[in-house]
Amino acid sequence: LVVLAAVVAVGARSGPEYTATDRGVLVPLDPPGGSIAVEVGASGSFRLGVSFQGNASEVVGTPSLDPARETPEFTPTTRDPGFVGIRTDFGSLLVNSSGAFVLLDAQGTLLAESSAPVHESDGDGGITYSVPNLSGKGVVYAGSQPCLGNGRFAPPYIWDAGAKLFAYVVPAWEYDPDNLHCYPASFATDGASTTGANAANAVASGAAKERAASAKDTCTSVQPNTDVGSYERSSAAPKGLPNTTQAGCCGACNAASDCTAWVRTGDGKPDESGMNCWLFKVVHATHARNDRTFGGAVSPGPPGPPGPPPSQAGWYGKGHRVDWYLAPAPTGYSFLGALYNLTGRPAVPPRHGMAFMATYWGYKSMQEVEGYMHSFRNGSYPIDSFIMDYDWFGPDPCGAPNEQGGYACGDFGYRGSFWQNQSFVQPDGTTVATKTAAEVLQHFHSPPLSLRFAGIRKPRSYSNVNLSNTSGWLLEAQSNVGAGGNNWNYSVVAMREWYTKNHLHFLQDGVDYWWNDEGETQWFTYLYWNMAQQAQWTAAKPNQRHFTINRAFQPGMQRFPAITWTGDGQDCSHTNILQFQRYGQLYSACDMTSPDNTTLVRQYQNAVFLPIMRVHQMHGTPRFPFLWGGAAHQQAFREALNTRYHFLPYLYSLAHRAHRTNRPIIAPASYEYEMGLAGAGSPLDNQIMVGGDLIPADVSTGKTPDNENASTVVLPPGDWYTLNKSGTTPGSQTINATLALNEFPVYVRPGAILPLQQSVIQKSDDVGGQLLVQVYAGRSNSFVMVEDDGSTLSYTTDYAGATKSTVWQWDDAGKTLSWASTGGFAGNANTFSTVQAQLFTASAATMAKAMPLTPTGKISF
Repeated sequence: LVVLAAVVAVGARSGPEYTATDRGVLVPLDPPGGSIAVEVGASGSFRLGVSFQGNASEVVGTPSLDPARETPEFTPTTRDPGFVGIRTDFGSLLVNSSGAFVLLDAQGTLLAESSAPVHESDGDGGITYSVPNLSGKGVVYAGSQPCLGNGRFAPPYIWDAGAKLFAYVVPAWEYDPDNLHCYPASFATDGASTTGANAANAVASGAAKERAASAKDTCTSVQPNTDVGSYERSSAAPKGLPNTTQAGCCGACNAASDCTAWVRTGDGKPDESGMNCWLFKVVHATHARNDRTFGGAVSPGPPGPPGPPPSQAGWYGKGHRVDWYLAPAPTGYSFLGALYNLTGRPAVPPRHGMAFMATYWGYKSMQEVEGYMHSFRNGSYPIDSFIMDYDWFGPDPCGAPNEQGGYACGDFGYRGSFWQNQSFVQPDGTTVATKTAAEVLQHFHSPPLSLRFAGIRKPRSYSNVNLSNTSGWLLEAQSNVGAGGNNWNYSVVAMREWYTKNHLHFLQDGVDYWWNDEGETQWFTYLYWNMAQQAQWTAAKPNQRHFTINRAFQPGMQRFPAITWTGDGQDCSHTNILQFQRYGQLYSACDMTSPDNTTLVRQYQNAVFLPIMRVHQMHGTPRFPFLWGGAAHQQAFREALNTRYHFLPYLYSLAHRAHRTNRPIIAPASYEYEMGLAGAGSPLDNQIMVGGDLIPADVSTGKTPDNENASTVVLPPGDWYTLNKSGTTPGSQTINATLALNEFPVYVRPGAILPLQQSVIQKSDDVGGQLLVQVYAGRSNSFVMVEDDGSTLSYTTDYAGATKSTVWQWDDAGKTLSWASTGGFAGNANTFSTVQAQLFTASAATMAKAMPLTPTGKISF
């Protein structure tokens, strides 16, 4: 790091007067009263700090940025007319005394320039730059203020592929005080804009209002055996109505100005909350439930924010101080590299987190849970963990209001009827008796189930409302975007410490990870929430990897890692999953919830090559494979799960590669073939590519059986193999196919090296033994397979000592596969000991003999 001191006076040709800092230069603004800092911000990026109050060299704090990020070396530099700044090996950033900036790449090519920053004078109105020369080609995000919604989020940055520019904004305000779930900044090049994710939210919001206006009588559209899945409550009866007839229930909805739908118990009797009728402002999804009747309108899609706030013109950040982080980013991979160098390298999940997990809301007892889990094991359906919704925590079921205005379920307890003094009759007739939740969890952890457990967490208080309120730990009422009130303010350190302390017993009892839901209460809720949970792991499970599932994302959450699922909208398409990746979340999942046998199979197949694979259902029949279809369907489910577990060594190695190199597990095919420059509308922008070698067809469908046997794949240029087959298919084409039930096409790039689990296994703890390495001829290539203990953080402090890296090399001309292993990981039961290689060519497939997996070796064909 270059450290300079003193004030340097520079002539007119060289630029304005500046003060050297330990990260760059500080330039006083003209007219006086402010300053602008040009500094190194992270590896590959600059910090452009603007302050109209105070010293701009003070970095604006945010939990998104990695506190351990590297600061590269720099040299002060100048540029005519009147610009001064710093030069690095990745480019230069310079400003003049009015605050205008120019950004150059390493070759001196101009990437972006601006006019002087404008300070909005109304209080903390904010600072705006006008940046007119962007290309608008391949833009990841540009436009309105990013906000959080149900399975929706937008990034606080822009990547313009045509301009080869990445820019990330950090304003003085952490969230918009008028819209707590929104970030107080935006990027717009043409004034107020509603493009990007929030444009979709705005359209959906407007459409919902039109539908609500047209739904004049909710009594005329009645659906028996139906309940709501994703919704917002009406203010007319936020906790429901008691003792209401069906006519009275729909009549109450008709009379309420903000009601578009209602639900009533099927038999008219109240549930445990004492209510039998509930009114809804908007309903986004419904599902089958025998004891409910639904009436009114459905607005498709997950709930977004209550309408995006208007954007400012230009690049805007709220407050008198704003930092912009700027980086040259000519390709999709370099854009992600700049993002992760700034906000933190992606952590490696525990191995079990990349296997299969099953979620359900509606269990009646832990014996029912155990019965389903035995069905997974007895039916040879691989699974690693089960997740429970509201059913698991207590001490009482959620629903009935308590004296604090919350609900009867507790914040830090188990539901007693599920966890205390339980007995489990085993398939062999023996009985397992347990007294405590810890003993129940130990039973599920032990053979023959050998399963991990996660429970849902909500961002609000149920049983500590008064304490939280008097302590100043609650967000204001407008924070109920997620759902419900009494939401905690996780940005308060004391609250996080209290929350962590009261959760420790869960982890000590054996809870393995958390499912965080409805945290769209404040822009940084999920990130701060995960910080509190990471502290739980540090205290109760030192050196074990922290792991959570979340309904939205902010940059920085990948450091835990905190994964994100697509929310209650359940859009499993490649387009939606890749949107998550572009917005910084490389660990994404989609719930599989279809009530149709074949469509549900397709959803399982589509999830095989996603970073995370999870099934979920709210009430009704769980979406577990043995409950759907006949023998053919259940075999198709089994084959999809077996394929996922065969690929665990490959996918887990890609997770390690993401940690080491910032390259994601999946990416748009355009990143690999067009460097991300395809722009909106290119088929390759919405085609998933796994590891740079695999192209899975999109067989995702909605929850209805429309086109359930159709698939679409866009092949990049060149020849392509089909997985597990010889022969090739020409690329540069879109292939639409009608599939047999057990088909889900995957295409393989020539030169691909795929390390796979050869034997069929039922859980990730069974990985190991004999390795199958598939090679697809046509290009010399290499692949690094990584093995470690699968659970600890040792790889973060001593990567070489905690891992075993095997570099596989394919010599296409010599038809030879060689390998060499390095690293201090001595191995365990999950380490591979033998290897068998399989070569696919355009004309044949050849299997070599198995041999010991020695530190070095080779196989010739």
